[in-house]
Amino acid sequence: MRCTCDSFTEVRRTGVIIKLGAAGDVIRTTPLLRALDPVRNGIRILWVSHFPDFVPTDLCEPLPVSAGTLARLQAVEWDFCWNLDKDAEACSLAALTRAKERRGFVLRKGVPAPVDERGLHSFAAGIDDPFGRANTKNYIAGIFDIVGVPYRRERYLIKAPGKQSQDHAAELLPGGNWIGLNIGASPRWIARIWPEKYWAELATRLMSQGSRVVLLGGPEEHEINHRLSAQTGATYCGVHPLEMFSALIGRCDAVVSGVTMAMHLAIGLGTPLVLLNNIFNANEFELYDNGEIIGPPTPCDCFYDRVCRTKRECINEITPEVVLAAVSRRRRHSTEVAAGQTVR
Repeated sequence: MRCTCDSFTEVRRTGVIIKLGAAGDVIRTTPLLRALDPVRNGIRILWVSHFPDFVPTDLCEPLPVSAGTLARLQAVEWDFCWNLDKDAEACSLAALTRAKERRGFVLRKGVPAPVDERGLHSFAAGIDDPFGRANTKNYIAGIFDIVGVPYRRERYLIKAPGKQSQDHAAELLPGGNWIGLNIGASPRWIARIWPEKYWAELATRLMSQGSRVVLLGGPEEHEINHRLSAQTGATYCGVHPLEMFSALIGRCDAVVSGVTMAMHLAIGLGTPLVLLNNIFNANEFELYDNGEIIGPPTPCDCFYDRVCRTKRECINEITPEVVLAAVSRRRRHSTEVAAGQTVR
């Protein structure tokens, strides 16, 4: 058959990447696409996800979990299948995929299990605190190890907001000097929710120093953001679709956030980040030298727990003063980098 395409790249390998969720984890798995460079290397990739809209379509074919997707996985033999989720659904999909090479996790005797030793440490870290606490690699380096690809600090691949969203964001947040405060932390993780009074104090002190503050969040943060806006005078633009939310983050000189979708968007967009973290291993996060992690003065007692077991509530030990200083450092760092100065 004669090809009539304007350009043509021979397909040399085919592969399946299974990364269903959560949304932020899907985003921070996209550096694999940079390393694989599918267009240049002739690799056709099918990416199965619960959040296919977050995966770039110019480098792979993102698909939701469906009967049609399952048929695709079984209809041909793929060169590789990389499953990076340890839950039963993802591992079942991996087990059903016809592939010459497997990496990550699969279903064995009805339960998730690592394919080989590459995935053993990551698997154990997800179910055993000592392994998780001892981890020294960030999440992205870890998944590169699992699939056997050298990690060279490849960055996230996220879709840039369209012009319409960027123009609307500029109307809502005109000019510059905006600091974004992403209030949410998900009610699932009560132990890492920073107090409302701290957000209010941080917003007030930032504005007293001449910054403009925008309150960010989703539907779950709508009421608290309304209260904080009325109390402090900080700007609140309401709840927006993901692309518009991303455009607002892109307008900010820095963002303060917990471990949330806003964190991942800031990292992907290159917006300086101050990350509030208490219950997770700080080594897990790759900020690409464009942010810093602020935690309690002494390590959390309740590693990776939804609620504080000791009543210490160490998230409250992160003071607005400490966060304010971190924001100032990030802004100074960005200014020095933009000016081509040596950052110490």
